[in-house]
Amino acid sequence: MESYILEQNGGVENLKKTTLDTPFPKTGEVLIKTKSIGINPIDIQVRASKDVLGMITGGHFPDQVILGWDVAGVIEKTGAGVTEFKPGDEVYGLLNMPGLGRTYSTHVIANVEHIAHKHKNLHFTAAGATPMSAMTAWQAVVTLGNIQKGEKVLIHAASGGVGHFAVQFAKERGAYVIGTASAKNEAFVRNLAVDEFIDYTSASFEEKVNDIDVVIDTINSVEHVLRSISVIKKGGRLVYLQPHFAEALSSKLEEAAIKGFGVFVHSSAEILNEISNLIEAGKVTPQITQVFSFDQLPEAQKVVESGRATGKIAVEIN
Repeated sequence: MESYILEQNGGVENLKKTTLDTPFPKTGEVLIKTKSIGINPIDIQVRASKDVLGMITGGHFPDQVILGWDVAGVIEKTGAGVTEFKPGDEVYGLLNMPGLGRTYSTHVIANVEHIAHKHKNLHFTAAGATPMSAMTAWQAVVTLGNIQKGEKVLIHAASGGVGHFAVQFAKERGAYVIGTASAKNEAFVRNLAVDEFIDYTSASFEEKVNDIDVVIDTINSVEHVLRSISVIKKGGRLVYLQPHFAEALSSKLEEAAIKGFGVFVHSSAEILNEISNLIEAGKVTPQITQVFSFDQLPEAQKVVESGRATGKIAVEIN
């Protein structure tokens, strides 16, 4: 099989495509022939920083690092004890998070507790780019945010990978949703059925909103998350995607009488099946805006690393 090996932490030039032996699935595992993978911000963070790599792996630094957590493909082999999947099944999942998913490969080993059957109306390209962003958004909106019908919700970077799923989940739960993005992404965000749109480049969100029940702040900035606290009503909730911000936020949250939750997504077939049902019912649609070939994977990383990607970036493998 072909895989991208991270030779050392640093720039994208440290991703080297090489040929490896195709692994054999152990008990409770399957071997997937990869059709598509998603590129996520955590991919870039782990690639760039040994500290983040250590955080993801629990301090273990393997000799061979293969990045990637999102995958969609076709099962080729099953290990002992696997009864719910068989060769030929089309599946997708977020693999081994926390840990190394090793999905930057033409073949991938997956624990059956991390994958779900792919519905026929979900194309492989979209399926491969869905799990991590959608499951992160699910945890933010459903598990932690506990967003209820009629609540006023502010979602930052609503045009992003996590943000565009969060908007759809919040709307499906009956919330009044306000989304922020730049003016060039206004049409994209409005097509997600937000109730209000804020162009953050023309006005600060603090000038536009107040008395918010829940803010989902996807921005990787403590200063930005602190600003979000100012628009939340007492007793409201703040959900942020950088759990290590907790210490910096705690006193301000207490002072404002707001509950704060940091998201750290975990692999879960159960949650992915919930999301799959919404996609199958047409209530949630993954938005794939750019598709790259496996040879172009480093270029796909550059797009995500720029911080200006809209929707999801996918890599197809033939």
